[in-house]
Amino acid sequence: MVYDVAVSGLGPAGTAFLKGIEGSGLKVIAFDRAEFPRKKLCAGGLTPKAYSLLSSLFSQVERVVRVRVHKFVLCNGGKKVILPSEEVLTYLTDRKELDNFLFESSVKSSDFTVHTKEAVLGVEREGELWRIKTEKGTYRARVVVASDGANSRIARQLKVKRDFGFTFEVDVETPYREEILIDFTDFDWGYYWIFPKGDFVTAGLGEFRKKVPDLKEKLERFNRKHGVVGKTLSSGGFPIPCGKRKNDVLRDRVLFLGDAGGLVDPLTGEGIYSAVKSGVIAADAVRKAFETGDFKVLELYKRVVDEELGSEFFWARVVGNLFFKFKSLNFYVVEKEGSVGQITAELLSGKISYRQGIKEFFKLLLKLLARG
Repeated sequence: MVYDVAVSGLGPAGTAFLKGIEGSGLKVIAFDRAEFPRKKLCAGGLTPKAYSLLSSLFSQVERVVRVRVHKFVLCNGGKKVILPSEEVLTYLTDRKELDNFLFESSVKSSDFTVHTKEAVLGVEREGELWRIKTEKGTYRARVVVASDGANSRIARQLKVKRDFGFTFEVDVETPYREEILIDFTDFDWGYYWIFPKGDFVTAGLGEFRKKVPDLKEKLERFNRKHGVVGKTLSSGGFPIPCGKRKNDVLRDRVLFLGDAGGLVDPLTGEGIYSAVKSGVIAADAVRKAFETGDFKVLELYKRVVDEELGSEFFWARVVGNLFFKFKSLNFYVVEKEGSVGQITAELLSGKISYRQGIKEFFKLLLKLLARG
């Protein structure tokens, strides 16, 4: 049997894609190497824009929100800044619960063929088709959607160009906290974080521009510093593929979504929004390609990804360069000027774009200079 589309990976990107092509009449087969529910180490934060986008696709997503955060605590050296908000700054989830909810919401009521516990090993061109090799068999499809994460075998096989940073995280059974804590001390381009999940916290750290050999040891030091003690529920390190202005997300009828395409915010390391958004964009492009019978229409996917996500990744790198190059000065301004702190909170929560944030920051800076 020849399928129209084969999907590898059923996390937020893959499930958003499936949701987007529901009712299209396309013959779709989807694979995931795991069986749901399955554990996935991740900070699990949904920015307001990620939450809004997910809610537009999966109306009951609030069921898997564990904590609504109204306060950020930022640290650098011996300095601490508290950024409160009446509105929700971040919705926190456990990725095991979130991914299981998305999986069940996207496949149970569909006509798609879904194979769990079956990893895709690679793809091979076969005339006008792609032959998909898995642990259990061989399949054929006209289009392949690779949404199988940072360690995507298809992305490695087709040599997709991605910039990697690295993180290490632990889930710790420890008393509830009401805020997100972010500590920038001793990072070139990254930070340490504590995300509360109700009966446990996810604590982690990352350097998003280089590989650091001692991340686990460094995390232990920061956990001691901030009093994160208790039973370790899970731990592990993983790569973070950071997005660019132009992204390598399309190869001859193979679309790379989310982490597989390197679509992670290069400043914050947040990837759920981009994963879901890339799934939505890919579904639109694939629908149009099959409706017109012209697979060149798939180029729409890369164009829209670069326009809508790549542009924001570019400005994220600009903001990151300005922040980390003058970290102490920037932290001082955030500490002393409440309006700058508000902009910082809105940037971290994804409520405003990086480009808009830069404009607002320099407007305020001019006012401060004129006042001073």
